[in-house]
Amino acid sequence: MSALQSNVDITLEQTERLLAAAARQIAPQWPLDQMIAVNPWWPKRATAFTAVCAEQQLLAGTSCLMPADWYLAQWQQQIMPNHLQQALLEAGLSFSHEQALAGLAQPTELSQWQSLPTLLAAQKKATSSLPWPQLIQQQLSQFLALYYQYPERFNADASSPDHAYHSWLSVVRQDKGLQVLTGQGLTALFLALPDSPKALLQQLSHWFATWLPTTQAQQAYFESLLQSLSGWAGWQAWLDWQQALQGQQGQHAVCQLLYMLLGWDWVLWQHSKQHNPQHQSLLQALQQQAQHYAKTLAQTERLLHLRQVWQRALELSVQQPLLRQLQQQQTVATKPAQPLLQAAFCIDVRSEPMRRALEQQHKQIQTLGFAGFFGLPIAFKATDSALSRPQLPGLLAPALQVTQIRANTPTLSRQPDLGWKQSFDLASSSLGMVEAAGATKLLSLIKRAFLRTAAPHAINKHLTDSQWQLSQADQPLSISEQAQLAAAILTAMGLQHKLAPTVLLFGHGSDSCNNPHAAALDCGACGGQTGEVNVKVLAQMLNDAAVRTALASEQNIDIPADTQFYAAMHHTTSDELEVYRAPEQAHWLPWLAKATQQARQQRAPQFGLKGQSDQALARFFKLRTRDWAQVRPEWGLANNAAFIVAPRSLTKNLDLQGRCFLHDYDAAQDSNFSLLHTIMTAPMVVTNWINLQYYASVVAPEKYGSGNKLLHNVVAGHVGVFEGNGGDLRTGLAWQSVHDGKKLMHQPVRLSVVIAAPKDAIANIIQSAPDVAALVNQQWLWLYQLDKDGSVHQWQQQGWQETPL
Repeated sequence: MSALQSNVDITLEQTERLLAAAARQIAPQWPLDQMIAVNPWWPKRATAFTAVCAEQQLLAGTSCLMPADWYLAQWQQQIMPNHLQQALLEAGLSFSHEQALAGLAQPTELSQWQSLPTLLAAQKKATSSLPWPQLIQQQLSQFLALYYQYPERFNADASSPDHAYHSWLSVVRQDKGLQVLTGQGLTALFLALPDSPKALLQQLSHWFATWLPTTQAQQAYFESLLQSLSGWAGWQAWLDWQQALQGQQGQHAVCQLLYMLLGWDWVLWQHSKQHNPQHQSLLQALQQQAQHYAKTLAQTERLLHLRQVWQRALELSVQQPLLRQLQQQQTVATKPAQPLLQAAFCIDVRSEPMRRALEQQHKQIQTLGFAGFFGLPIAFKATDSALSRPQLPGLLAPALQVTQIRANTPTLSRQPDLGWKQSFDLASSSLGMVEAAGATKLLSLIKRAFLRTAAPHAINKHLTDSQWQLSQADQPLSISEQAQLAAAILTAMGLQHKLAPTVLLFGHGSDSCNNPHAAALDCGACGGQTGEVNVKVLAQMLNDAAVRTALASEQNIDIPADTQFYAAMHHTTSDELEVYRAPEQAHWLPWLAKATQQARQQRAPQFGLKGQSDQALARFFKLRTRDWAQVRPEWGLANNAAFIVAPRSLTKNLDLQGRCFLHDYDAAQDSNFSLLHTIMTAPMVVTNWINLQYYASVVAPEKYGSGNKLLHNVVAGHVGVFEGNGGDLRTGLAWQSVHDGKKLMHQPVRLSVVIAAPKDAIANIIQSAPDVAALVNQQWLWLYQLDKDGSVHQWQQQGWQETPL
């Protein structure tokens, strides 16, 4: 938030800057077909977590913490006296446990910014059948859904940068429904709105001067408007994010939405002047809350302070047992044996139980944790198609493109299949298509209902047996360039000098039916896709004789002649391990089968299953992938809590219950700590996004969750979902993704990052990387360092402090 500037005239140029600054506070929300977990407070990372919680409470009426009674229920169950005592100590409070309990139980009334539509609705003078806030939300939300579903239907100049605003003006000026609902001549007021956003701001500047005395209050007002339609604001922010990845900076799309919201406020203000006898008291209410904004914000933070302490106590209750386990393992860790089989998995928390299960099949099996896109900064372009989809973290722009040289099925033969099936999925045509298909569709419905056949991805199902070509700027990557890329990946994985005869590269993906949010269960590091393309491309590259020759001559990396890389897939819903082009008689295939069985047994209690046979569990999990009524095909990354950056020997003997992201790292092999820098600036940030997406969907499901899956309707093909037939665009995770109907399946704690590396090396990276510094200094995550002697240090107040356990 901008610094307070009291009693100053705010110029149009300042207003435009403040408007852009408010737009920058909105985190992007990816579309359904590329859905990845997002930290909804990412743009605010440079501000303390506690301050952002207060700001969100005030401007959006949204809590970033659990209710007080929830924390009270954790007392002596999850939160023990020592956890609470440590949290009180960190907060500088000298409360007793009894005082902390009594303070938490005391009712607290928190303020919320009152928008103009809300104040008008409270005066009960609106003639609308809907309160003004709901009416505005419905009008704008329905407009935006139509705008992105049918862009060709809007006659505004397509080349205009303000096309969205112009299109909205055209629609709202002709909206007969508004006339019916309001009955008081809003149409004339919309007709009087300026046709350009700049002219709109000039017209509103005089109004702003009557009740927004500071730049801080003005930016707060702008942000509160966006928070009233935060789902669509997040979509607009994603459009701006994509432009930024292409080098075009700005918050143009978010500002378009803000102009519409400002237009509505100005119309209501004029409407009130004409029809509201309490108009003067309305102005006084606006003036009062704007004048006292800074004071109210500070008061809100104070009122939330004790709940922050209890949240910290909850996190300590998770951190301390984990740190003690790691501390004990640090003193007994042993050097691994020469491997017969190496298997690289994504750092995803779902890989942890599977890695453990696979390692237990033979002492010479080594598993590794690495980012699931396997270091390939690629976009996949389908053969003979304009389609190009990113296969890398959403923070990054693709640097390379990969295409299939030889597809299994001709592209043209797939097109009718895609078009016909897609027609059944569109809300506008699904019922009519079923009626037109008649008995043919009935047979299909019966087949799906009773035979439970799988529904493979329309594109992914044609990736089998493909050959791949990597290119940059439409030019194929040379052998030397491929070798350079392969060397960087092998080095980052720690495999440049130690390779087993068989190396399995496991991407991962989920399998489900009738699930608009399916991409959220796939690999976030692959941009909400499965990792199949990445592992197949990498395996091909590392098996290529010419690339191996260049690796040896140019990169000093010798891959043994008998080493073979295999692309593979970890199907997280069924725990199946699939290896592409695997030799039929490979001695390691039974190890994979046994690991699958063991992983299923470990996961069964999550679904209330005990004592089931391997065959019964195989059927159970397989059916979940094919059940089109299943709202919980798997639990995804629910209950994630920690990111451990350390040698596998430190965690190999621990049951981490699928709660930890595991990234293999050996500081002894990273002389200049460049690899550590990469881990802290990329995977650590991605895990923060995942962690806080789940956190937010639990603490504020009405704001940062997508609601009830049973009520979802897909908007504009892939933009997002409505819960029911309207309201704001719903973002985040559905309630069924974090709750089993009886209890929460995700414990809302901020991520604990544990790194086995020298303190100075970690501190230097914090100082050199602004995003990392923001996350750790403002307590968006907790950072711990594990020393060789077993001591543990926590980064606090921009320095290390030893942590007694």
